[in-house]
Amino acid sequence: MTPVLTTDRLHLVAPNEKHVAAYTQFIASERAAALGWSLMPHEAWRNYAAVLGHQRLRGFGPFIAEARGNGRVLGIFGPWWPEGQAEPEIKWTIFSPSDEGRGFATEAAHACLTDAFSRLGWSTAVSYITEENARSAAVATRLGAVHDGHWTTPRGTIVRVFRHAAPTGSAG
Repeated sequence: MTPVLTTDRLHLVAPNEKHVAAYTQFIASERAAALGWSLMPHEAWRNYAAVLGHQRLRGFGPFIAEARGNGRVLGIFGPWWPEGQAEPEIKWTIFSPSDEGRGFATEAAHACLTDAFSRLGWSTAVSYITEENARSAAVATRLGAVHDGHWTTPRGTIVRVFRHAAPTGSAG
């Protein structure tokens, strides 16, 4: 069972049906298109179903971040290791540009890292970040990750590998 992780400003919860609309709205946005993720609504639904299936197949998966107080969906964060990916990853995606630059990604990813190293028992974690994604590279750096080479995804995209150390206070 996926726990609820709580930070000062966020609840990180298991993805469920109530989050589909926020996810599909993000996937249809210009923001997602700029990342190469633009999908038709039925494709976005299938993609979201893969997020849910990841949890079932791996026993863990990413969380949806909801703002404490009003439950507004801010993005998707956390452990991710689909077939064909070299190593377990901590991922993060902020859905709205209005939520960028406010520390939500760092806050959520830190909670997810702590959970992955403690509850999941991970001994390593990476974040795969494209060369042009300076904002995500800055988040990785704030989290204490170090650049650790490159990896070529199954689709042929070359990404930077940022390696995370176990957060202070975790068992990993």
